[in-house]
Amino acid sequence: MLHDEEDLALNAQPTACADALARTADECARQRERLSKLISRNVGRAELTAAHAMVETCDLALEEGVASYETACKTDAIPDEALRKQASSLWHASREYLRRHSIADHASRLIKQHDAEALGDLHFEYELEASAVLALRHACAAYFKSRPEAA
Repeated sequence: MLHDEEDLALNAQPTACADALARTADECARQRERLSKLISRNVGRAELTAAHAMVETCDLALEEGVASYETACKTDAIPDEALRKQASSLWHASREYLRRHSIADHASRLIKQHDAEALGDLHFEYELEASAVLALRHACAAYFKSRPEAA
């Protein structure tokens, strides 16, 4: 096990932070897809509650991964230009996913009337969120293709 100072030094490296961000983003997308499948199967409330908790935990971890990567990139850069571009794409996809999830979550909490227009708007927000999950998956795949040892 690493000491705290060594752990901080390791986590300050942009490549290590990008690797961690990729793994976290991949798990986040996987848990979101799992939740979607459970919803479509009409599983019980307890299983859905647990799946929602996993998604929320992964989203929080992704937020931390994004912040960690941003902090690391303030002081240093990934030396390999191609990998830096993949990491940047992953960072952008992660931020967009988090933004879209936040908007969709907020929209679902605000809905008071179940009229066709409000439900249509909510459906649109969820479609954008699903698109962001797909973009996150693609960014992870591209990153892992450039850096398979990160997976």
